[in-house]
Amino acid sequence: MPLRQKTISLLMLVSLLIGLTSLTPALSQDGDTKEKKEKKEKKSEKADPGSNGKARPVMWQEPTDIESRDLFYGLGGKEGAPDPSDTFKFIRRDTGGTSEKMEVEDKKGRKWIVKFGAETKSETAATRIVWAAGYHVDQDYFVKLAKIDGRGGFDVKDVRFERDDDGFSKVAETPTWSWALGNPFVGTREFQGLQTLMALINNWDLKDVNNKVKRPSKKSGGDPNTHIYYVSDLGGTLGLTGSVFRNIFLFREAPAGTKGEPNDFASQPFIRGVKNGEVMFNYKGKNDQGLFGVKVENARWMGNLLDRLSDKQLGDAFRAGGFENAEVEIYVRAMRKRINELKNLK
Repeated sequence: MPLRQKTISLLMLVSLLIGLTSLTPALSQDGDTKEKKEKKEKKSEKADPGSNGKARPVMWQEPTDIESRDLFYGLGGKEGAPDPSDTFKFIRRDTGGTSEKMEVEDKKGRKWIVKFGAETKSETAATRIVWAAGYHVDQDYFVKLAKIDGRGGFDVKDVRFERDDDGFSKVAETPTWSWALGNPFVGTREFQGLQTLMALINNWDLKDVNNKVKRPSKKSGGDPNTHIYYVSDLGGTLGLTGSVFRNIFLFREAPAGTKGEPNDFASQPFIRGVKNGEVMFNYKGKNDQGLFGVKVENARWMGNLLDRLSDKQLGDAFRAGGFENAEVEIYVRAMRKRINELKNLK
């Protein structure tokens, strides 16, 4: 072979080798990227077990056993209640929300969020009424006295214990929901039933941030594709809605009512009337638009459902919140009066 041809062939071979060498890192890089993506996806699926399937939004489940539901112990039942004789291990302070809170652990390894302040009684009682009607709630218990081990040891009084590891986990892609927009239940009977309940218990704190979406956790054995829409903070309830301070610009974020005040609750009218087939509630709290559009038939449906509760069950809900007997009587009478108003809507 002539020298010129040999030189050309050698140059072509070198060029080919250089080309293949330059492609190899790119192919390897693409392969690594794909592998990393697959690992990330698997990791995401492991952390969020419901991400593979189609989400099934749920807001209400028919309480077929409503007449026999235990409103003293609520959703968590007696077996789920914290033991007041136990000594709870202090874990950390919880800085979320407006009320003082801390996280503790009991001897069974169960974790609890302990809340202090004016909401402890009202929230505990309100969760039981909302749960009785078929809606999801947090597992709350009122505790008069508990011993905390940590920071030298101390006692806490008249607090609310909320189960932190209750078998449900937050849905990362839909952490909250709105009373007005982005809510798959707007206009449905179960949604308007929930609106009616919020008016019934005088929940003046209807902020979207208080609305959560959870799914059954892996340990619970439930369907992780079930997305449960519920109201997670029911502390601003069972008092009066409305505050003169909120009419002043500087106090717009001030409380829009009272909490756990039986005389306030009983003194406030419930329903102003009916207009164009919709109920007008006598509501003066935050986000009053959240209670607009409730049809008479759906409010009446909720009234008929709640009417299946006995006075003892209603009383148990308030006793569970630590209210005195005289206060319980006021609440039961006022609640029964409001239920009858719903039942008799025309």
